[in-house]
Amino acid sequence: MAFEKYIPAQTSATRPRATIRPTGLISFDSNAVETFGLQSAAFAVLYFDKIRKIVGVEITKDPNQEGALKLSHRRRSVSVKAPGFFDLYGLSFAEAQRFDVDQDPSSKMLTLSVKNIKRRRGRRPKNT
Repeated sequence: MAFEKYIPAQTSATRPRATIRPTGLISFDSNAVETFGLQSAAFAVLYFDKIRKIVGVEITKDPNQEGALKLSHRRRSVSVKAPGFFDLYGLSFAEAQRFDVDQDPSSKMLTLSVKNIKRRRGRRPKNT
């Protein structure tokens, strides 16, 4: 019986990903940081599309832009903490979950599809 050589399949480069934690922290992995140039980013503004259930992250350098949240830079990742955002839209996470990160071609906004996350029922807090 002749031996056959095993050659592992080549995996394509991993997609940029983000992790959303129960504390309201959105953390972009090193691939997302490199792909979207987040290493020089300072602030982010968050958006939510209720119909398509997509979180939008607009990267900005302007700290005075309405809704701007400071980005935290770690060794190979970038994160933004926004528990109020998830509370406002009734999105809750029992455990950390990973999502693919895409970029909207028209707005250049980073997008995370949270279609599989169930929204909490009940009234949302009033804007005061």
